[in-house]
Amino acid sequence: MVDLYCKESANRLMLISLCIIAKDERAYIAGLIQSIAEQSLLLKPYALELVVICNGCIDDTAEVARNAMEKMFCETKIANRVVVTRESGKARSWNLAVHNVFNPAAEFCIFMDADIQFANTHVLAELIAKLKKDVELAAVSGWPVKDIMLKPRQSLIDRFSLKVSSQTPAPNSVNGSLYAARTKELRSIWLPVPTPGEDGFLSAMIHTHGFSQPAQLERIQRADRPTHYFEAHSISGFFQHERRMTIGTTINGWICEKMWSEQHSTSAGPVIRDWNENDPAWVSKLVSSKVAGRFWALPTRLLIWRLYNLRGAEIIKTVGRIPFSIVATWLNIWPCIQANRALKRQGSANIW
Repeated sequence: MVDLYCKESANRLMLISLCIIAKDERAYIAGLIQSIAEQSLLLKPYALELVVICNGCIDDTAEVARNAMEKMFCETKIANRVVVTRESGKARSWNLAVHNVFNPAAEFCIFMDADIQFANTHVLAELIAKLKKDVELAAVSGWPVKDIMLKPRQSLIDRFSLKVSSQTPAPNSVNGSLYAARTKELRSIWLPVPTPGEDGFLSAMIHTHGFSQPAQLERIQRADRPTHYFEAHSISGFFQHERRMTIGTTINGWICEKMWSEQHSTSAGPVIRDWNENDPAWVSKLVSSKVAGRFWALPTRLLIWRLYNLRGAEIIKTVGRIPFSIVATWLNIWPCIQANRALKRQGSANIW
């Protein structure tokens, strides 16, 4: 195993940190590590480190990851290690990676989920190339596609699912399953703990320089072509996912409102760090204050947000989108009701 802090490599070559945040991912982690080993980024003149952060695992994800890295990188100069933390939570693990684990010399970093499948062997190299080409970019998001796209024969439900997801692109937001960023940019950021749906809040921090400036959406761009596949949800999984996303979006919105109300002149990252350390329950307290005495706590816009893609579209496209948007909006009602109930219970911020 190569020393994580390989000063010789870091001095000679640009250093890139790769990070997988995993919880109970023994079924996927070895496959992803093998896929990383096959990426053309390893053939570029960079120094690389790969860190797997296992947070709150109750399976042997850590052991599987160690064995896979020992097998795949035994003959390469890629620093690698597994970090095990008892406390779960993606935001907590993200803070740990950025501020305590990554080599201080790392210029770029790439975060990825354990259960993704790369679209080709050039994905990671292209993310870094896009960042290097445009010095104004803070982050480049991956372009996720549902794995049902690979099916030779797609069912009616498959086609509906693909159609709906294609109508809700986010070209200027971080997709948490895969993205690259300038490490210096991230080191001014701390994520609230817990943060359900951490990528949404991370995007807001990057857009606004930590809520100190008006949003600059162009600071984040999406990859130029699809980068990875992710597992499409079953029907029951869809409703669970929508419930979690609705909770995450709502709580992130409340946190953002709080951050703007503070009127920060510099990045709010250190402020969030101090709140996390000095009052670990601050997010839960914020949620409780927002739902207290209210029958319906969700912003109304979350009930109809899938209709927003109809705005500004050409007439022909609008006509084609209407049926899908209406059905998707109708299907979203039950997850919203469930999310509203969950928000009124203690500890909803820990649902992720």
